[in-house]
Amino acid sequence: MLDLMRKHAKSWVINVLIGAIAIVFIFWGAGSFRNRDITKVATVNGEPISVAEYKDQYNQLLERARAQYRDLLDDDMLKALNLKNQALESLINNYLIFQQADALGIRIDDEALQREISSEPAFQVDGVFNPQRYQSMLARYQYSPSDYEQLTRRQMIARRVALMVSSQAKVTDAEALEFFHFLKDKVDLTFVMFPREMFTDQVKATDEALKAYFDKNKEKYRKGAQVKLEYLAFKPMNYESKVQVTDNEMADYYEFNLDQYRQAEQVKARHILFMLDPNAPPEKVAEVRAKAEAVLAKAREPEADFAKLAEEYSEGPSAPKGGELGWFGREQMVKPFADAAFALKKGEISDLVRTDFGLHIIKVEDKRPAQTKSFEDVKAEIKAKLTLEKAAEMAAEKAEQAYEAISLTQDIEKSAQDLGLTLETTDFISLEAKQGEEFPPKFRETALALKQGETSPLVDFNDGHYIIKCVERKEPYIPELAEVRGDVLKDFTLEQEAELAKKAAEAFLAEAQKPNNWDQAVNLVKAIEFDAAGEATKTSPEMGSTGPFTRNDKAPKIGGGQDVVEAAFALTQVGQVSPAAYAGDNGYFVIRLKEKVPAAKEEYEKEKENLIARLQQGKGQTYFQDWLMRIRAKAEIKVEDGVI
Repeated sequence: MLDLMRKHAKSWVINVLIGAIAIVFIFWGAGSFRNRDITKVATVNGEPISVAEYKDQYNQLLERARAQYRDLLDDDMLKALNLKNQALESLINNYLIFQQADALGIRIDDEALQREISSEPAFQVDGVFNPQRYQSMLARYQYSPSDYEQLTRRQMIARRVALMVSSQAKVTDAEALEFFHFLKDKVDLTFVMFPREMFTDQVKATDEALKAYFDKNKEKYRKGAQVKLEYLAFKPMNYESKVQVTDNEMADYYEFNLDQYRQAEQVKARHILFMLDPNAPPEKVAEVRAKAEAVLAKAREPEADFAKLAEEYSEGPSAPKGGELGWFGREQMVKPFADAAFALKKGEISDLVRTDFGLHIIKVEDKRPAQTKSFEDVKAEIKAKLTLEKAAEMAAEKAEQAYEAISLTQDIEKSAQDLGLTLETTDFISLEAKQGEEFPPKFRETALALKQGETSPLVDFNDGHYIIKCVERKEPYIPELAEVRGDVLKDFTLEQEAELAKKAAEAFLAEAQKPNNWDQAVNLVKAIEFDAAGEATKTSPEMGSTGPFTRNDKAPKIGGGQDVVEAAFALTQVGQVSPAAYAGDNGYFVIRLKEKVPAAKEEYEKEKENLIARLQQGKGQTYFQDWLMRIRAKAEIKVEDGVI
């Protein structure tokens, strides 16, 4: 049991590491390259999809759904997700893609495959590919390296097919200009807002009205299960002061883990990237190369600022930082890039370097030779690590000891007393955290699953091990009105205020929509801004201008949802009034078009290439899906009866 607990104590590390490759297994199906079952679920152009392959694909989708929806994943949701159909459709599409790739002669060579796998963060230690990590990670999923390499190779082929097909979609200048105006054009609105608070005094919250509201909305006030607990916590952090780490232990750890402290040769560099598809036609290559050579000439001028040139010309994600890549080792970059960077001296600029990403100009700013950190340099780090490990081990041992004692006595209070442990207690807690409560969601979920008087097994959370006893339990219930009267009054008041604000806005709208009557309707609103004594009322209608905003913005000063933005841009004539009143952040309002503000053409010229790239990506995805559907329509696909 102790070994199991120790594994649990460190399991979060493994979960983080495998997260990066889990999506691959989920999407492609973990059994795609294992021995196929004789029985098939479908054939695609005569090629069979096995039952084993189908089951693996389904199970992976199911695990992803469980991780995403957790307790919400019930039979109804499973039915709605239709995972069985998703699994089969995914496999059929995969087979079609690979058949097309085979027909086109698309291959992935061993060197490209090696670069792909070695760049996977889940297989790296300190940013460098680690063969031992690679082997251990695959072993956890019962994969041989050849299986995973075949899986990765096919994934790369699929990406290459998708890129090849999607690149056929073309974006015209007219489409880019239209997209630019869609994103960047602005509108300015005049508005009249009726805040909810304006109608607070008009809300009649009688006992009868509150009861009727509560009876109509009882489920809204349902109380979840609550439990009162006793628990023992065994947190590694509480045992750190009780452990000792000797110099010999630290020295032994250093010697046994020397590889961790070896630092390969590194360079610090910047680059300017000119994106270029690996399969680009010669004329496109020539066009991009000419552009890159012109920038290279500028970069080599004596007074050139490489960082500013990168900001201006680079098409990579590091452009805003002046092309800065920081320190990196040879294995962290694709081979052509690494070979060029490590061949340069400090301060030198490379010739154009071609990779799968495009053309690069590299400037090396500094270099570090390969070195091994000394024991003295890492002694404090090793001590902290060993202290934490020993503390975790001690916490696990104490937890196991307590659990065995409780299992024998069936009495958590007596066992805690006998072992000199502090038994913690709680007031009633629920799934919903209250102000000041420290219990994490997983603790609450475990506790709420216990019956009254029941003690949990030893459970592991991120901060340690726990044994929990449910002392008292309250099942879910709908409270009486008296218990939640304050919440009901608040909700009822808000609803009534909003309804009155909506009616006032709609009455204003009816007047404002009459020909040339906006100003008159506004004057009527202004007339109610003052009470009979001529003093300004506490809350009155608000009038003003939003100021210009785009389709991607929330309407300033009035708020509201996407319906407001769409209504604003649907107004075509200055002075045109909206067809409806809209709900805002604080009430209801009516809008009128004050001005349309077209985006400047100069800005379009600056953003043209980026806009075309964005449109190209979207159109490419659509083009690929259309292509796949056309291939599928021509394919001979036979699904066996009873599969779904």
